[in-house]
Amino acid sequence: MNVMEPSVGGARQPPTLIATTPPASKATAGTKDTTGGSSTDARNSAAVVTLSETAQASLTTQTATQTAGKKDFATVAKDARAAIDAKYAELTANGKPMDYMHATQESWDTVYGGLDRRALFAIASNSDGSFSKDEQDTAQSIMSQQQGQAMMAADPAGNDHAARFRAGVAFLEGVSDEEKASANWAVQRAANQFGYEQTMRSSGREPDDLDSENPLVAMIKGAMDRLKDKSPEAVATGGYVKDLKDMPLFRDGVPAVVAGPGPSLDIRA
Repeated sequence: MNVMEPSVGGARQPPTLIATTPPASKATAGTKDTTGGSSTDARNSAAVVTLSETAQASLTTQTATQTAGKKDFATVAKDARAAIDAKYAELTANGKPMDYMHATQESWDTVYGGLDRRALFAIASNSDGSFSKDEQDTAQSIMSQQQGQAMMAADPAGNDHAARFRAGVAFLEGVSDEEKASANWAVQRAANQFGYEQTMRSSGREPDDLDSENPLVAMIKGAMDRLKDKSPEAVATGGYVKDLKDMPLFRDGVPAVVAGPGPSLDIRA
């Protein structure tokens, strides 16, 4: 099965099936458009947000160090809101107010370069309702870039896509508990396992068992297996998944998730 190949950081990579790039917008930062919509046609023109290497180096892409003694998630969201507002003010004071339609590399790095992945997820998921659509899309694009870089590092020559998909699975297993409770994570986790197994078998190799104990991941992966001979659109949405019911994969309804050990699942993004 062929799947979509998004471009992350300017380099092609095996897809994670959900290819998210933040749309351009006329709106300048500082206006908290929490409705998730925009009246401008500029949103039809997608742009990839890529942080510089220096800015990327300052990001915490794995959450192992965040787990011990971590803040509650509401505080993470509140701090992220305060942090990017302060950066907006800094840019404005320097005569370079943030404009998401014409943002420069300096703007992206200034506003988002100091945020760790948990903070980025708080923004991307709009966890407290205070983040604009531009901010959500930008944070998700940076998160996708992080995952893409982890995948490419496992196969820099581009000769073993199975290794990249497996690295994608490993990367996703290392993110925060809050991110793992989202529908988007479950879809990504299932999609990367699906991609790993498909590419291994297509090259005559038997894949290792990467099954997740998460029942939602198992359900989505099973659905992907059943649709593996159909078009990519039957599996992927091409965007950030907030609700499984929006996916073509589940256009006939989302199957009930069998309860498993641990806390109940929240399939919202």
